[in-house]
Amino acid sequence: MVVSIVENNQYNSEQHKLALQKTNTQRNMTSHHLNRMRNVFAVSGILIAANIFSFNANALEVSGDFHKGSKDKTQGYSFALADTFTKGGNIYWTVGYSSLDKVKVEWNNDELFFKTATVDALVSYRHKVQSYNSFFKNLTIEYKIGASFGLTENKFTWPETAGLEEEVRYFSEESDINPILGVGAYYKLNRNTSINVGLKYQPNFSEFGAITSAYVGISYRFGRGLDR
Repeated sequence: MVVSIVENNQYNSEQHKLALQKTNTQRNMTSHHLNRMRNVFAVSGILIAANIFSFNANALEVSGDFHKGSKDKTQGYSFALADTFTKGGNIYWTVGYSSLDKVKVEWNNDELFFKTATVDALVSYRHKVQSYNSFFKNLTIEYKIGASFGLTENKFTWPETAGLEEEVRYFSEESDINPILGVGAYYKLNRNTSINVGLKYQPNFSEFGAITSAYVGISYRFGRGLDR
């Protein structure tokens, strides 16, 4: 009788653990799909905005960049839409989507890697280099400041062990707001197109700490072209 009771308890415990694992798996799958949908909507929103604003803009431009983080494995990409606040002005606003993969965080004497996605809002000042040199006269320097808005939730779950309960640690959450600083340069290839290079610095990205990435890409300006 006692043996039967013990066996039933063990069976119920195993079934409970299996149910919890199934629930956690379903929850993670749902969260993954929701994150993918948010990222798709963010990129789609920027592209739609480009089509709408291109008909009534001062100096509208779109850009795409590849990023390489200061940590070995970190890399990603970004898309952005930018324009001047006033016609012929040097002050720009920028709205973009950024994604970084394999962003490292150290916790519990271990290295963990996550993917982050954000919508970035920036204000920048662009200064065209004045020079008779054929290279430098096509160069424009840009200084940026702004904030990122998180689209992803990154967490790590330590499973339940003997004597210890399950522990969940969040390293970033959706809607986290973090500061951005940056400096970049544009080299004009023709009237509408330029190459972009620069550095993006996030001094305190949620629980990840400082994140720095170098980027290179291309931008295209609609309408009257590049007259920086």
